[in-house]
Amino acid sequence: MQQLSPMDAAFLYLENETTHAHGTLVWLYDATDCDPASITRRALLDHMRARVHVSPIFTRKVERLPLDFDYPYWVDDPGFEMLYHIRERKLPKKPVWADFCNMVAEVHSQPLDHAHPLWEMTLVKGLDGIEGLPKRCFAILGKFHHVAIDGATGMHIIEGIHDIPGRSAPEPGNIRAARRPTMAESLYRAAIRNLGAVDKGLGLVGLSPRRETSQGADRKDNNEIIAETAETAPLPQTLFNKGISPNATWESRSFDLATIKSMRAAVKGATVNDVLLTIVGGGLRHYLAYRDALPENPMRAGCPINIRTEEEAGAGGNKISAMIVSMHTDIEDPLQRLRSVTRSSAAAKQRAEERGSRKILELTSVVPSQAQALLGHIAGRVSSKIKRAIQFNCSVSNLPGPQRELHMLGGRLQTIAAAMPVMNGYGLFVGLTTCAGQLNISMSSCDNILPDPEKLGDCMEQSYRELLAAKPKSAPRKPKRKNR
Repeated sequence: MQQLSPMDAAFLYLENETTHAHGTLVWLYDATDCDPASITRRALLDHMRARVHVSPIFTRKVERLPLDFDYPYWVDDPGFEMLYHIRERKLPKKPVWADFCNMVAEVHSQPLDHAHPLWEMTLVKGLDGIEGLPKRCFAILGKFHHVAIDGATGMHIIEGIHDIPGRSAPEPGNIRAARRPTMAESLYRAAIRNLGAVDKGLGLVGLSPRRETSQGADRKDNNEIIAETAETAPLPQTLFNKGISPNATWESRSFDLATIKSMRAAVKGATVNDVLLTIVGGGLRHYLAYRDALPENPMRAGCPINIRTEEEAGAGGNKISAMIVSMHTDIEDPLQRLRSVTRSSAAAKQRAEERGSRKILELTSVVPSQAQALLGHIAGRVSSKIKRAIQFNCSVSNLPGPQRELHMLGGRLQTIAAAMPVMNGYGLFVGLTTCAGQLNISMSSCDNILPDPEKLGDCMEQSYRELLAAKPKSAPRKPKRKNR
């Protein structure tokens, strides 16, 4: 029996009619050397049947207990049928990029059925001729629930289901059975877990006798969401920070990764993530100015942090924390914005190092499942009433990309993009993904907040060009010393 962790369960409890906790990975393939007959739904079915053993998430579903008296369990789906999970869509003749983006948004808008394993794959053909894509191209949309994977574990699964040059085809493997717990087992496990949670909760507040000797060692491991210490301006409420609709909108733009890496040199100490936050901040600044809605105070980004240890690298579920960084959307000059973002992110990272990053995991583990479920339902209802940002304005997540060449159905994986979940008060999620020397900035929202996603994409490209063209001012030369 495998039980969901408290953090994984939280993604279930927070779902409602408009908020869905799944992400859709968009894989674009160069099919120049492919046999067109190999790019079919049947071929994808056969491919996945041979790789279903890569991860148990493909054949297990989530089973909640009556009244949520304990956290849900992963159980085998006795009626598992691969045909249900593999779909196919086709674009209209002579499509443009916007047609594909609309299809991604439509697929992403549909919630996953919890009566089945929480994933789907949709084959999309007909991308041939779209500007900026290979002459022959197809896509696969991989939809996965956040309860099963985060960005780090997702990459293990992506590599497992793809073909890798030089690696032999996977042999059929066995997945350990995950049976349903009996009612007696569930009650016993819930009692033991809740008793342990009481002691752990006392330890977190320094009241457990068993933790007195290690209190000093644990003092640094108390990180909440990390905010920039120097941030004093009130959080602005933007047009992204209101109630969402069930109809998703989506856009993605590609940039040269090597060029983005080279931009770090403009500011001492800047990282690639600092450059990306600067570009995103500039794009949001341009877009909000276009909508006549640019706030005076800078917007803040909520940035997830992977806190897996080496031992946890291949495990499923979620091991994440988050930090909050100002994007300095109030600064017009791109270099000055990069300098400010670099300082802000350095402050947040320093706090992360000083305080550790696993406190959220520990806190969720001491909250009884019934309380978490109730709080999740309340949070969903409250957010639908409040419809405003509280700690940050939008999420910006950097998802790791593959480190080697991957293939599917004979096509070479060229681009990875991502459609991510949004919720009331947080109607924009910016996903950053890398693949084959490209970096993609993907923007996920809904039609009542971002009715023109292509315009925001244009603004991101404008911000990229401005930062690329900006040059730091040369320091004045010291006068040469005259020889006497």
